[in-house]
Amino acid sequence: MVSTTVRDMLSAYRIQAQVGPVSEQALEGILFRAAHPIVNILAPYSTDQRAALLPSVVRIMLAAFLEEIGRI
Repeated sequence: MVSTTVRDMLSAYRIQAQVGPVSEQALEGILFRAAHPIVNILAPYSTDQRAALLPSVVRIMLAAFLEEIGRI
């Protein structure tokens, strides 16, 4: 789910960037839409559990980002 979300986010960014510079407002929208499903996945967990899971989630997001950028 996290990897798919990152790929979708990058795809949305690329589409926006094709027509010109991506505005700050557009970027915020893209990031919000990408973060929303990830936040929902973590919502049932307690604050301590979310804090413990956060490094893994960030690592997965970064790995997916690098994989997708490597395809360019």
